[in-house]
Amino acid sequence: MKAITLTMAALAAMPVMAGQTTPPPAATDWTDSVKKALVVYDNNDTFVKKVSLQWREQWQMAVVQPNGSNGAHLKDAASPFNSEFRRSWLGVNIDLQTDTRLHAYLRIGGLPTRSTYAGGRTKRNFTYFNFYDIYVQQKIKGVEGLTLRAGKFAHKFTSDLRISNAEIMTVERSLISNQFGLDTNWGVEVDYKPDKQNHFFVQLFANDRASSGKSHSHSDVYGDGKGFKGEFGWEDKCFIIIGGTHKFHVTESGHHAISAEYLHDFNNAYHGQRKPGANNYGAGFQDALSIGYEYKEDKFTLLTNIVTAYEPLSAPGSKNLGWEIQPVYSISPHVDLVFRYVGMMGKDACKLGGDRYICTQTTAPAWVDSLHTFYVGANLYASAKNKHAAKLMVGAEYTTARKDGETCYNGWEFTTALRWNF
Repeated sequence: MKAITLTMAALAAMPVMAGQTTPPPAATDWTDSVKKALVVYDNNDTFVKKVSLQWREQWQMAVVQPNGSNGAHLKDAASPFNSEFRRSWLGVNIDLQTDTRLHAYLRIGGLPTRSTYAGGRTKRNFTYFNFYDIYVQQKIKGVEGLTLRAGKFAHKFTSDLRISNAEIMTVERSLISNQFGLDTNWGVEVDYKPDKQNHFFVQLFANDRASSGKSHSHSDVYGDGKGFKGEFGWEDKCFIIIGGTHKFHVTESGHHAISAEYLHDFNNAYHGQRKPGANNYGAGFQDALSIGYEYKEDKFTLLTNIVTAYEPLSAPGSKNLGWEIQPVYSISPHVDLVFRYVGMMGKDACKLGGDRYICTQTTAPAWVDSLHTFYVGANLYASAKNKHAAKLMVGAEYTTARKDGETCYNGWEFTTALRWNF
């Protein structure tokens, strides 16, 4: 008996085998309890099988420090500091016996709750209520992995934007994805996952977002949070995305994956052709192609992405080339270290204005000829099992940009975010 006890103790003290360098998380933890509390109905024997609530909060703050000096490029009377509730959302999922899901996410506040600086003064925008997304999703019986969706939801162009905003590894998305400037849009989607290695999709959208010129008789009243509006101007605001992902060399500890997405915007604002009243806020480019590669092995993940885009609204006849490299290393089940490098080039075709705080608080131009950004940060997770349920994110990003052969902006942005997602 004593020998058996000693043997068991020795086994427990042995290092974890390759491919399992960290012990598995506990079967349940406090995040599971919160998720369970948000399930208000669960009965597989009724037509409505399950009703569950969703809850997402994000508070963040930032310091913009151009050229190492707060006053170098800041707008008149602008403060280098900013804080906001980036997200405050309440949602619901209703699952039916027909393999149908009804989904809605109500956005409370959002971007307009932050301070902006215009005309030499600070202005706090209003808080509003609207739907971030609302859709019907249907699994097709008889075809494994085939799902249809219709309503208002996010697009999946670029490797960055295929990741849920609850699971991105940096405080803000990269400028490559932000330059396509889309939030959620009205459309339809065909999604096909025949197995664990392959994923294909087609998305067709009728853009319902506003340009910088507001017209309260048009669909841009949605952008001002004035209710549930929808104008489906397919003839001048329709764009399509076709994409797919293939995983290979899949093991218990990791995989390789390649992905590609093609985007075409049918918006007739390109080449200076515009119908009166057209709401020209589509993808921002007429055609774009994204190629991605992902590598994962145990604690290390590498995401890379190359994007080329043609005919930007900012500069007809120009093109954009961008690239992103993002390695992530998990030093413990509760801490990840993140680095990201992004570069772009293209005459008047690189959207520096996609960075939320730089474009709000500085005199930097919205579109530049080239830019480079370097991000370094750490994510601290409250739960090892459900990492993105509650986390603290800290990051510092250095950005440098050039226009017409001259450096037009460079500086740091320091950000911190608290995220809660169930």
